[in-house]
Amino acid sequence: MNRRKIAILMASIDREYQMDFVHGAFAAAAERNLDVCVFNCQGYMNVEVSTSDQRESAIFDLPRIREFDGVISLRATLADEFSAQKVEQVLRKMKGKPHISIDVPTEDGVSIMFDDAVSVEKLTEHLITVHGAKNIVYLSGPQRQMVAMTRLQACRKTMRAHGLDLLPEDVFEGEWIYSSGRDCGKQLLERGGPLPDAIVCGNDDMAFGVAEYLQEQGYQIPDDVMVTGFDALREAVARGMTSIRRPIDRMAEKAIEVLCGWMEGEIPKEPVIYLSTYPIYGDSCGCDRCRPQVKERPHMLRARRRYVDNTLLQISAFNGSLASVVDEADAHDKIDQFVHTIGIEELYLCIHPSLTREEAVSEGEFAYPEQMILLYGREGDRTIPITSFRTEELLPVLDEERDRTLTLIFCPLYYRERNFGYLAMNLGSAAALALYSILMMLSGALTSLYLQSSLRTYARKVEEMSVRDIMTGMLNRRGFMERSPQLLEQARTEKKPFVMLSADMDYMKRINDQYGHLTGDQAICRMGRAMETLREKNMVPVHISGDEFLAYGIADSMEDTKKILPAALEAMQQLNDKEPWIVETSASIGIYAAVPQKGDTIDHFLTRADHAMYEEKMRKKGRTAGERRIPGIETGVPAP
Repeated sequence: MNRRKIAILMASIDREYQMDFVHGAFAAAAERNLDVCVFNCQGYMNVEVSTSDQRESAIFDLPRIREFDGVISLRATLADEFSAQKVEQVLRKMKGKPHISIDVPTEDGVSIMFDDAVSVEKLTEHLITVHGAKNIVYLSGPQRQMVAMTRLQACRKTMRAHGLDLLPEDVFEGEWIYSSGRDCGKQLLERGGPLPDAIVCGNDDMAFGVAEYLQEQGYQIPDDVMVTGFDALREAVARGMTSIRRPIDRMAEKAIEVLCGWMEGEIPKEPVIYLSTYPIYGDSCGCDRCRPQVKERPHMLRARRRYVDNTLLQISAFNGSLASVVDEADAHDKIDQFVHTIGIEELYLCIHPSLTREEAVSEGEFAYPEQMILLYGREGDRTIPITSFRTEELLPVLDEERDRTLTLIFCPLYYRERNFGYLAMNLGSAAALALYSILMMLSGALTSLYLQSSLRTYARKVEEMSVRDIMTGMLNRRGFMERSPQLLEQARTEKKPFVMLSADMDYMKRINDQYGHLTGDQAICRMGRAMETLREKNMVPVHISGDEFLAYGIADSMEDTKKILPAALEAMQQLNDKEPWIVETSASIGIYAAVPQKGDTIDHFLTRADHAMYEEKMRKKGRTAGERRIPGIETGVPAP
């Protein structure tokens, strides 16, 4: 039987906090035999310029998400309103299913929260009582997020307990990113006056930003100003940053534990579960590093960086080749080389059909179509060929039985306003740290694939336009001369009659002289509609020029060729009966049919058909050109 599947909804999985949570969730889920799929958007928390909004949040539109047995949401990681709204929509549609909300209270599930306030109070108390800080500045995360406000209020509460004020001008708002810290440092210096005693930051990234900016301006940390962070990232602890540890692996394990029990019928009794956090004091506030906690950190950090550097080097090496893919097969082969080189165990690249297939239609700027193409798929040693699948399946292999649990991350792929599809891959440590680079590289490859496909489509359309008549859409003279010889040769090979029909419209000069050339164009188009019906007789209609039309094709027998002229005349009569016009549509028509012999050419058939057409025209004018058994028809070599 298929395992239960749970979904995790989040943003910026390549950040350490999110990555640690997912790794912890994967490990805990494997122990409980659960499949886990992470739906991730790369919000602007990980880059200086936002790449988020509706393009990133499209990943939450995938229909299969709502069919999962349970869901874990990390809404505090969502840095934009589009993604937050999309996740809320998914959660509303999953109402009634087990839901664990991380760091954000919820009415439709269980919230697992860290007691951030207790640790921030302890850290602020430490700065005041141990280091004598009296003037403290606070750099918060987005104040629309409860987790940011909880930390800010804890700092303010502790300061008030010591008779200190955290004034409005001493509170700066950031976006959880490094540049927010640099902006805060710049604003502090621009406002003049002495620096504060301490800058308490809502997370480590912002703490790095403010500390490094001030150091660049000649200030010393902690001698001139103390700086503290939050999250105790590996790099922060290794560099001696005073911070607060959140045991995120324990939180992930608890989330899986509660969710699994809930799916088995054990309804949670408490709506909120709190986990403890604790401060780590380091050089940035003037304390010695906590030796037991950082002893192995520098070595681990260096090894991790070497691993990531090597991965990024491999990505750079493949960037050129992947950015020049020309078709589906080429893209598949080059991605396969990349996956082997970088050591990704499992990866699926699902693309919008309109990227490579002309017949596919885009159903909206960022809507996922009913069908997707698996451009590349790999699981272990198995490579999956290019195939189409229904988008509601999410992946062609999602419901396959497998020995180990499924652990995949789904990320959107796009370029500007073009939805390319999505990537699903197994989260290896190197690949996770370089995920953003991998996504950019694959988006670049798909951009090239789309451009190459568009160029080929454009070239085909230009070529088609050059052989098509602009008024009727039929083949023009050039198209006729290029394509008819192939059909003639086919008739010669198959020993079947090749048929040439020549038609010259009646009354054309009178229409142009009396009603004008625009009306004449309408008459030509009406004639073209009548000629189009000959396709039912396997004839290809042609608008040679002005009032001259042709049709050519292969008949099964000479007897069948006798049905073509009546069909053309009937088509014109039906048009006149159903859509009466200022002048009846009519034409002088001649046909020549014969099994092509050696040396016969298109000109031979065209000349004989024209001759029959002119005889018919003269007959209409009252000047016959001799007896004919069938008016308007010349019969060539009979069919065998």
